[in-house]
Amino acid sequence: MSAESPVGGSAYARYLSTDVLLSLQRDTEGLADPDEMVFLVVQQSSELWLKLAATDLERALWAAGEGRLSAAVRMTGRVRSHIDCLTRQLDSLDHISPWAYQQIRTQLDNGSGFDSPGWRRVRALAPQLSDLLETELKSAGVELEEVYRGDPRWELLFQFAEALVDLDVACMEWRSRHLRVVERLIGTDAIGVAGTPIDVLARLSTRRLYPQVWEVRSRLTAQAPGPRTGPARPRGRDKQNGNAP
Repeated sequence: MSAESPVGGSAYARYLSTDVLLSLQRDTEGLADPDEMVFLVVQQSSELWLKLAATDLERALWAAGEGRLSAAVRMTGRVRSHIDCLTRQLDSLDHISPWAYQQIRTQLDNGSGFDSPGWRRVRALAPQLSDLLETELKSAGVELEEVYRGDPRWELLFQFAEALVDLDVACMEWRSRHLRVVERLIGTDAIGVAGTPIDVLARLSTRRLYPQVWEVRSRLTAQAPGPRTGPARPRGRDKQNGNAP
């Protein structure tokens, strides 16, 4: 027997349980459409990325709870990377034709992405980072506006708040990209398999996990010196030079 084919398969295959992993997709003969393989692989790997994101969210929460805020910042950054990977792989779904998807969606019954156990877990854990930020601010006796004014004493708190912004942006980009995929597959006026109108998905795509780290930007803008603190100029053409502002 060759060195490449030891009894029981290679060490690589055993470590990754590739026999189990690769058996999770249907055989070619059992596919509703050949493109169903693309859909299955993307959706199944999405759950793996979400599982990894949830795992690192738990680690971030644990670290922050132990007072290791720098570790929490690092782990939160890792979560953002996992969500980015989740978003990029949606590109593969653009190669499924709308009619092929109509055959695939019959296999979903009334299931939808709202049933994703991975996203539900992430959605339950992520807001707890906001609670931890508030706890850290109270413990330090400082308001979020002060943290954002550049005082080096609050650099770690600033990095934590910015990590939440990064994660929020990643989640919004994922939801927005998912919305574009859905629109491309079933149209902009259709109803999803779970009975959810597309416009509901559109509203959810802009939902923010951490509103306080966005609201502080508006407050800082209002407090800043200079003409930018005044009311916004009406949109339109500049009467003096004839150019759009």
